[in-house]
Amino acid sequence: MINQHINYKEIDNIVVLHAENYINKMEGENLEKVCDAFLAKRTYKFVIDFSGTDIINSIGISILIGIIEKIKEKKGLVLFSGLKKVNHDIFDMVGLSKHIPLLKTEEEAVNRMKSGQ
Repeated sequence: MINQHINYKEIDNIVVLHAENYINKMEGENLEKVCDAFLAKRTYKFVIDFSGTDIINSIGISILIGIIEKIKEKKGLVLFSGLKKVNHDIFDMVGLSKHIPLLKTEEEAVNRMKSGQ
């Protein structure tokens, strides 16, 4: 069963996860559980939209790195969208933006994933 605490939708073979509020240990683990459930169902394309996220702490960042690694191990793809400036700056500081494309909107991310870029 997919975790009901994380809002998500499926578009074709892409899962769009809506990270909300404050990404800390609990919320990060909820995101990870949802990703794990979809990976177990052989879904390997993810957009994580952070437009509803105010801040991501260091534990949240480390959980996101773990999620990225799991998806990449399966030869999957993950894109991030909707980052507020503070979170974008954090991702730049820790180097995540060098490894994961950061797109402005969920729609942009989904379209990019559909086009295979």
